[in-house]
Amino acid sequence: MSGEISKPSGGTRGLTVILGALAALGAAAIDMYLPSLPMIESDLAPGSGQAQFTLSAFFVGLGIGQLFYGPASDAFGRRRVLMGGIILYCVASLACAFAGTMEQLIAARFVQALGAASGGVIARAMVRDMFSLNEAARAQSFIALAFSITPLLAPNIGGYILIAFGWRAIFLVLCGFGAVCLFLLMTRVPETLAPENRTPLRFGVLLRNYRRILRERRSVGCILTGAFAFAGMFTFFAASPFVYIEIYGVPYQHYGLLFAMNVLGIMAANYINTRLVIEKGAMAMLRIGSILSAFGGVLLFVCITFEIGGLVGVVVPMIVVVGSLGFVGANAIAGALDPFPTLAGTTASLFGFSQMMLGAVMGGIVGLMHDGTPLPMGILIGATGVLGLVSYTFLVGGGTRRP
Repeated sequence: MSGEISKPSGGTRGLTVILGALAALGAAAIDMYLPSLPMIESDLAPGSGQAQFTLSAFFVGLGIGQLFYGPASDAFGRRRVLMGGIILYCVASLACAFAGTMEQLIAARFVQALGAASGGVIARAMVRDMFSLNEAARAQSFIALAFSITPLLAPNIGGYILIAFGWRAIFLVLCGFGAVCLFLLMTRVPETLAPENRTPLRFGVLLRNYRRILRERRSVGCILTGAFAFAGMFTFFAASPFVYIEIYGVPYQHYGLLFAMNVLGIMAANYINTRLVIEKGAMAMLRIGSILSAFGGVLLFVCITFEIGGLVGVVVPMIVVVGSLGFVGANAIAGALDPFPTLAGTTASLFGFSQMMLGAVMGGIVGLMHDGTPLPMGILIGATGVLGLVSYTFLVGGGTRRP
């Protein structure tokens, strides 16, 4: 099965749901442990401010991993490379569960991210293998809907696991999720990249391929628009446990409920996108998403700066910011991959690397700027929203439609 192209077991819709679960490996490893950040810091390094580095290390690992998995899947096929990544994810999740120091946890999180990176990149490339631009955008949205179930449930699950069993049990659950994904991959997901469409994995060829992608104006614009939008969300990931739990006094187990409001926004936007993208075009929907991201970010900054609405003044703008990803994510990746049918994995790698590295930088900056107020989060999320809209406006342009 690994060397042949076959029809997906369970149909195309079933395959997209499975790909959504595979793509959710990284999201689960981020979202489920977020409520535990203050407790992890209290347990392993009290008062050090190092807990946020476990998140930044994860983003760095995701970024670096995606640079490898895309080209590797272009050269060797999607399925076998994805299997190796999931196995690494499971082993590293166990290492996180038994970490004895903050340094060990940071290192294990980095390795865990290297494994998780395989799911996001290769699932996206598989969609490009099977669909054209607007159909791919719709399929990416279906994957994102399945993917969104994880951040909808994971922080709530993580909060209750934390209260009942402690933070280490969260990583044992993540290992189990990885094992389920591995089983589904082995039994239900076919190879989607035919041998004749594979490209050699050579360093010189890889550099030429990246250079070719970076010369395509619209692809670069889509990559940057998506990267800034996701950087805003990652800033929220790094800052919100401390803002909600420590500044506004939200209980650990209720953090996930506030987080879920953002996920519902993404799901609603993804649903709307699946209904409209074929008619309006992927780039027109991307424009809508980038406008919403900028509007929400600026609104958040204003509410925090002028102390408007208290906790509500943070929660409501963040629903707009994070919800905009339902328009940005699927259409940005579809637009970035469209000009490069034989380099889908490599392009997806560059897309993911840009997201994760910018997210790691923002997560580190928000930690360094921590001053006991929500203001650093407001400044950075406002800035990323505006920069995403600028990237769309000057590099992508006005809603080009392609079949």
